[in-house]
Amino acid sequence: MEQLCKNIYSFPVVLPNSPLKAIHIYVITGENGSYVLDTGYNMKESKESMIAGLKELGLQIKDVSLIVTHLHSDHSGLISDFYEEGCDIYTSDEDGKLLEITATGEYWNKSLDLITKYGIEEEFDVTDNPGYKYQLSSQFEYTALKEGDTIDIGEYCFEVLDLVGHTPGHIGLYERKHKILFCADTILNTITPNITFWGFEYKNMLERYLNTIHKLKKLDVDYCFSTHRDQVTDHKVRIDEITEHHFERLAEVFNSLEDGKEYTIRNIASNITWRIRANSWDDFPPAQKYFASGETMAHVELLVNYGYVNMREINGVLYFSKNKSDIDDIRDKINIQS
Repeated sequence: MEQLCKNIYSFPVVLPNSPLKAIHIYVITGENGSYVLDTGYNMKESKESMIAGLKELGLQIKDVSLIVTHLHSDHSGLISDFYEEGCDIYTSDEDGKLLEITATGEYWNKSLDLITKYGIEEEFDVTDNPGYKYQLSSQFEYTALKEGDTIDIGEYCFEVLDLVGHTPGHIGLYERKHKILFCADTILNTITPNITFWGFEYKNMLERYLNTIHKLKKLDVDYCFSTHRDQVTDHKVRIDEITEHHFERLAEVFNSLEDGKEYTIRNIASNITWRIRANSWDDFPPAQKYFASGETMAHVELLVNYGYVNMREINGVLYFSKNKSDIDDIRDKINIQS
């Protein structure tokens, strides 16, 4: 247990079988109640970590309200447990709706379509996805939060921020007076947040993510609390590093394409670099192939949107080919609201 600021605490909840190892859980206490940010997986080990952490603060699950920053199972897996204990649940309407169809199973039919689009249907099954394995166990009712809403907790007044990018409805909290930012998975240190493709109805997710982090760059922040690995010590510097990473990735994806050839997402993803302990694409765990394919697709989609790459679909599989000879002007083309 670590006290980060007055009445703001953090403790880890374990994420078994995940390279992330754990999630930083934040608890904000006040005379008008206590709030927990995010949950961990729907697993016995994660729930035991949550119960133990709250116990150190003299709390039980039934004593708190829960704010879920986004839909990923390491942040939402225990929602059903909180809901069954009578807790008030808060999340964005966008991710809340996706969580509802996750609980019913409808969401995973869409994942099957993406697997086909990427060309990895022979290498990945939806049951390999940790989001499937450790998802919440039942539907729940929630209060939808949107940009500009405020939550008063003790001496703090937190503004809700729309942090679209990592998921369609990712949210964060900002306390202007005390310069505190809870950014969840929007800014991470030592690793970069996964920016994936959610379907063509969620347009330009990579570009929207870049706009989100540059919006955060304008905030006055003394404390930047993210949910994995090391804490962010200078959010502006880290945002610049993450932005550069994505420009380098765009260039790498584009330069992996040869003139006159067509590629599936699987072809492209298997020929670019990834920070993973594997000798080749064939050695990637199935879940990592899915995540890598989704991130590759997010970058390719941006290149398609700006006319650098052509796209066509044949029998449900997407194929891509180079449309321009170079990518040197892409930094000027992308609409980042600095």
